[in-house]
Amino acid sequence: MLQSADPFERVLAALAADPATDFGTPGSTVERLARIEGLYSSVLRVRIRTPARTLQAYVKVLKPRGPGDEERAQADRFLMREYQATAAFYQAVQRTPGIGAVRPIAILPEHRAMVTEEVPGRPLGEILARAREVTDGLTAIASRVGSWTRTYQAVGGESGEVEVAQLRAYLDHRLRLIEGRVLAPGGRAEALARFDALAAELERPALRAVPIHADLGPMNIIVDDEGRVTVLDFTMAKSGTRFHDLSHVYFHLGLMAARDPRRKGLFGTLQRAMLAGYDPALVPEHPLFRLMLLQHGVCHVALLAERRLPVVDPAYRWFLRRRWSVCQQLVPAQPELRAV
Repeated sequence: MLQSADPFERVLAALAADPATDFGTPGSTVERLARIEGLYSSVLRVRIRTPARTLQAYVKVLKPRGPGDEERAQADRFLMREYQATAAFYQAVQRTPGIGAVRPIAILPEHRAMVTEEVPGRPLGEILARAREVTDGLTAIASRVGSWTRTYQAVGGESGEVEVAQLRAYLDHRLRLIEGRVLAPGGRAEALARFDALAAELERPALRAVPIHADLGPMNIIVDDEGRVTVLDFTMAKSGTRFHDLSHVYFHLGLMAARDPRRKGLFGTLQRAMLAGYDPALVPEHPLFRLMLLQHGVCHVALLAERRLPVVDPAYRWFLRRRWSVCQQLVPAQPELRAV
């Protein structure tokens, strides 16, 4: 007998059989609203009507990234990591002003699936795309993003150390992906030399590791009508440096400013507010912060290059080289070298 090609049929049936979930509440109905297919997951948005209330939710089924037992085991680990990170943060911030959290509804390891309640609001990326001037509301939202990052790190506590050598090896791997296609001759060596100079400014070769979202960006941050910020999608959650998430959002705000120089002042104000929300004493010239901006720039261009392998379109190669130039400019110079 052929198995259904729809992974959600078995998941929804299992949920309906569980009275501990909204899906299994007597008298409830489930309406399919939309399905989104990604490389590594399938997501179904549903509306659940129970006798007591109506809510929207997302049913997410993870896909192994390749064939074989190891790939399936890795997908299982990703599922547990995402659900546990979501649940832990939800429990921790119930009464934290200005910060929301996704409510976990269920996890079904046997189906490699999890369910979360939909969060009301709009992605920060959409809000910023329409913003034309600085407002108190936008500044407060940016500050809360910084506060969210600090709060998330505190929930999980310390988790070992990050070796600078590992960061360098990762950066070198990403640089090799664009060497010869995006980077000019000597570009990889220049980027590594810049990394080494920044690493030399750090206080120790091993850095404290903290929980990180690892994919925090304007489109993963939901803002409701009251300005509360909620972060989605903990699939990549792991440990890393304390500035990893914060610098990633900062980097993307810098890209938005580069695309529209007329709004450079707006994005600069929001960047400063975000850093102050994390730590009023933090400045972007901090060597670890600059090091993470360099890493994000390399990874950003490498991901763009992977969309067309090999990159043979001259216009696309020009675009990538231009983007790499912009990314380099987003890493602040050493304080003593900055223009006065």
